[in-house]
Amino acid sequence: MAGSSTRVKLLWIAAILMALFVLPDRSAQAQKLDVLSLEGWAKLREVERYQMKIAEKYYLEKNYKVAASEYEKFLSLYEASEGAPYSLLKWSLCLIKQKKPNTAISEGFQSIIDYWPDSAEAVASSFYIARAYKDMGEVRKAKKAFKEVVSKHGKHLVAVYSLVDLADLASIDKDEDEQVAAWKQLTFDVARTKESKSYCEKASQQLASWSFRNGKVDDGVKALAASYPEEEVPTRVRDYVRTPIGELVKSDETREQGHDVADKTVSWIRQQVPTGVAPEPKELSKNYWLLSADVLGYSKRPEKVREAFTQIQKKFGADDAILQRLGDWLKSQGEYDKARIEYAKFENKIEGNNQIAYSFYQEQKWEQAVGTYTRNLSLDPDNQAKWNQKIAETWRYGRKIPQAVAVYRELISSDPDRAETWLWNVAYTYHHYGGNFKEAIGSYRQCNNFPSNLEQMADCHRRLKQYKEAIGLYGQIIGGSQSRAPWALLQIGYTHEQSGSKEKAIQAFQSVCKRYPKDRYASTAHALLQDKYGISVTLGGAKDE
Repeated sequence: MAGSSTRVKLLWIAAILMALFVLPDRSAQAQKLDVLSLEGWAKLREVERYQMKIAEKYYLEKNYKVAASEYEKFLSLYEASEGAPYSLLKWSLCLIKQKKPNTAISEGFQSIIDYWPDSAEAVASSFYIARAYKDMGEVRKAKKAFKEVVSKHGKHLVAVYSLVDLADLASIDKDEDEQVAAWKQLTFDVARTKESKSYCEKASQQLASWSFRNGKVDDGVKALAASYPEEEVPTRVRDYVRTPIGELVKSDETREQGHDVADKTVSWIRQQVPTGVAPEPKELSKNYWLLSADVLGYSKRPEKVREAFTQIQKKFGADDAILQRLGDWLKSQGEYDKARIEYAKFENKIEGNNQIAYSFYQEQKWEQAVGTYTRNLSLDPDNQAKWNQKIAETWRYGRKIPQAVAVYRELISSDPDRAETWLWNVAYTYHHYGGNFKEAIGSYRQCNNFPSNLEQMADCHRRLKQYKEAIGLYGQIIGGSQSRAPWALLQIGYTHEQSGSKEKAIQAFQSVCKRYPKDRYASTAHALLQDKYGISVTLGGAKDE
C-alpha cells in the first residue's frame, strides 16, 4: 500500500460512499469473517467480481504474496466499489500470513475502521487487530483490544472469538479470575447461534469442570444446564465431574474435598428423580441411580459403590442392565471372578456368556474365553458365524495361529456369503500374527480385493527378502490402480533401499516427484531425497544437484 496518501484517498472515497448510500448495519451478522457474503458479491459489478475472484483464487491456494497484489489491484482499479473494504481486509490478512502484522494493522485493518466504520469489515478488523497483537506476543495490547471488541460488538460473532482468546490469554497468564469471567460470559451471556454454539458449549464445559474442581457443584450444574436439555444434564454432570473428582482424590490434601464433591453430586443427581408421577418413571429413576454409582466410583471408595449397588438392587431388582454396570465396575477394580458371578446372573444367558468370555479375553485367558464363547454356539443357533468369529479372533490375539486359521476355514464353508472376508482373515492372521509369510502369500493370492491383496503380498515378500517379487507386485498396482500408484512407486523406492540398491531407490523416489507432483507421497519422496540423500528436487521433476 502507498501509506498516508492512500489513506487520505480512501477517506475521501469513503465519505462519498457514505453520502450516497446508507450502509446497512451488519454488526449482528454471523458470517465467516474472511468470506464475502452473497449479498456482497451481488453488489459488485461484473468486472469487479472478476478481479475479486482472481484474488480469492490465490488466497485459497495460500499464495498470499500474489493474492495481496491482486487485492491491491482491485483497490486501485475500483476505489469506489462496495467491495473496497473487503478487498482491503483480505489484503491485510495476506500480510498477516506473510508475517507483516504491523503493516497489516496500520495500513489495513485500522484504515477500514477509520474509513468504513459501519461496515462488517470494520467489525472483523477490530477483532483481527486484537488477534494480531496476541500472535505477536503483545499480551497487554491484545487483552485491551479484545475487551473493546466485546464491549462494542457484544452481539456479533467477533465477541465470541474475542472471549475465547481472552480465556486463552488468561490461561497463559495463569489469571484464573479473568479466565472464569470469559467462560461465564460465553456460557450465560452469548446468544447461541449455529456459529457460536460450539464455543459456548465448550466454555460451559470448562466452567463446569472448574466449578467442580473448586467444590462448587451447584455452579457446575448451572453451567452445564445452560448448554444441554434438562433430561440430559445429569448424564453430563456425571461425565464432567469425573476428572475433577479423580484429580482431587489423588492428593492427601484434597482427598476430603474430592469426597465432598462426589457426595454433593450424588445427592443432586438423585434429587432429579421425578416424584409423584404416574406411572412411576422407573427407567429414568434407575438410570439416575446408576449415574450416582458411577460418581461414587470416581471417588475411589469401593465400599460406597457396593452400598449404592445394594440400594439399587433393592429398589429396582437385579436386571441385566444393573448387573452389567456392577460387573463392569468390579472389572475396573480387578475383581474379574466377582464380575463373572454377576454376568452369570443375566436373564439373557447369551449376552451373559458374551460378557464372561470377554472378561476372560481381557485377562488373556484365551482357552477360558473360547470355552465360554463356544457355549453360545448351542444357545444361539441363528448366529453361529458371530460366535465363531469371536472364537477365531480370540485364538488369533492369543497367538494360537493353527486354531484361529482352523476356525476361519470352517467359516469359509459354513458362511459362504462372506467367504472372501474369512479368507482375508486367514491371510491376515498368518501375516500379522503368526509371521507365516509364505502361507499368507498363498491365501492373499486367492483374495479378490485388489489392490489390497497385492499390497499385503508385497509386504510379505519384503519380509522374506524377496525384493524382486515385491517390486513386481508394486508394478502391477501402478498399472492397475491410479489412486494407489504414487504409494506403490514410493514402496518400490523403499524396497530398493532394503535390498541395498541405493541408486535405484533414488531413481524411484525421483520418479514419484516427477510423475505425481501433487500427491502427498511426492512430498514424502521429496523429503527423503533432500534429507537422506542430499538431492534437491522440485516437485514435477526438475532437479538441482
